[in-house]
Amino acid sequence: MEPRLSLDPAAQHGAPAVRGGAAPEAGRQNYALRLAYDGSAFRGWQVQSSGETVQGRLEQALAVILRRPVRVQGSGRTDAGVHALGQVANFFGPPGLDPGRVRTSLNALAGPAIAVQRIVPVSAGFHARHSATGKTYRYHLYNRPYPPVFARRCGWWLRMPLDVAALREAAPALLGEHDFSAFRASECAARSPVRELRRIDIAEGGWDDATLRIELEASGFLQHMARIIVGTLVAVGLGRLAPQALGPILASRRRDRADATAPGCGLHLVHVAYDLAAFPELRALEEP
Repeated sequence: MEPRLSLDPAAQHGAPAVRGGAAPEAGRQNYALRLAYDGSAFRGWQVQSSGETVQGRLEQALAVILRRPVRVQGSGRTDAGVHALGQVANFFGPPGLDPGRVRTSLNALAGPAIAVQRIVPVSAGFHARHSATGKTYRYHLYNRPYPPVFARRCGWWLRMPLDVAALREAAPALLGEHDFSAFRASECAARSPVRELRRIDIAEGGWDDATLRIELEASGFLQHMARIIVGTLVAVGLGRLAPQALGPILASRRRDRADATAPGCGLHLVHVAYDLAAFPELRALEEP
């Protein structure tokens, strides 16, 4: 699926960043970047007091390139072990930077687990997280008698066979706009548990990176929401839950009614959606 890119249509060049972001310094340019990373090398996206993070590694590299501290805002805070194929972030820097040269320098300094794919200048109002209109995650499972070797850090190995028909029967109960309290971590700090789950695709195949893929598209995700949905669907596939159980679990709004949280290693952030109408320059973010 082609990502849809945009930013806040109310924002104007030179205006403060959208809510939650500090106003940029006078004369600074906003830059958006698309990147991929191997989450097994990090303790997640967000900077922490200990351990390597993707945000921290990018900020360290940019500080070397630009010779001053730089704050990088990501579209979301992926957990430890979670991967990204199309994460989006933004930062403010000097006007007139050569995006290609900055990309080359970032990829040299950030390390082999991060690949910055594209950098484009955008208007000041763009914020990678607050301007997003949706996200797509894909979960990779290996459902076979033997484990993966080369891709063991990129998927969840399940030896017992799953009833894929039961997964497909159960999944539609979660579609639509709901209170997803039953499918969020107890420590989730989101102000509202309401999200719109727009699509669940369950695909079988003999790919090198999985034998089963569960793809989730939503207006946004609560902490651990995608992984708890996958863990609960797997419980259905293993016969621990009936396909008809997901509706009552959702309605209960109780985390203890859903099943276990799936491991982070199988989850991949595929793309972040934005509205392109106000900022067509973001189309360049998807160019090779």
